[in-house]
Formats: sequence, C-alpha cells, structure tokens
Amino acid sequence: MNTELIYKLLWSTIEDFVGLWEILWEVNSTLPNNDEKKNKKLAKKILIYFLEAELIKIYYDKWGNDQLQEINQQEWRKIINREKFWLPPKINDVCVKVGSTEKGERYYNEELIEYIRLS
Repeated sequence: MNTELIYKLLWSTIEDFVGLWEILWEVNSTLPNNDEKKNKKLAKKILIYFLEAELIKIYYDKWGNDQLQEINQQEWRKIINREKFWLPPKINDVCVKVGSTEKGERYYNEELIEYIRLS
C-alpha cells in the first residue's frame, strides 16, 4: 500500500475539512497511472478504512456556507458511493466533506499509518 498517499489523505483531513472530490484530486496527483476509476476505488477504500477506524468523520456541507452536519455510520456507506459527491459542487450545493478525529490526528502525528493494512 502506498503509505505516502495514506499520510497525504489523512493530513488533508487534519488541515481542514476536505471534500470527496479533493480527496480524489490528491489520489490522482500522487499516483502516476492516470486511471481515475481505479484511483476513485482506492480513495473509497482508504476513506472506508479511515471511517471504520474512527480516524475521520464525514459530513454534509452546503458549499460556500460551511454548514457541517455529521453523517451517521449507517448513511455514510451509501453516501461515499454516490457519484455526485465526488464531483466539485457549485455554490449552495450540498456536498460531502471529511475531517479528522483526535484519533486520526494521533495516528498521523505518531506515525501509526505504517500499521494500516487495507485488504
């Protein structure tokens, strides 16, 4: 697994709330394969791991208004697979953002990423 990519994605959630489309941009900029479909699949796999490990939380947001509303565990699995949330939103569109948890920050700061194993 590309540890550098995992660190980069976790860092982006610590730095600020980041949209799913921005996560995909990070993956596309890091991996040289230019296969967006494959990159999106990998991004989803990493985010699902982060969510299940409680390293991040996922939120609805109204683009341009910063009105974060946490998405519960039952709903985020459906949301992460909805294509529209992987595209850049327009002003006032509902989008999906992710942000780190304290546990996520600790994993990043204590370099615990090397222990992550994605199936």
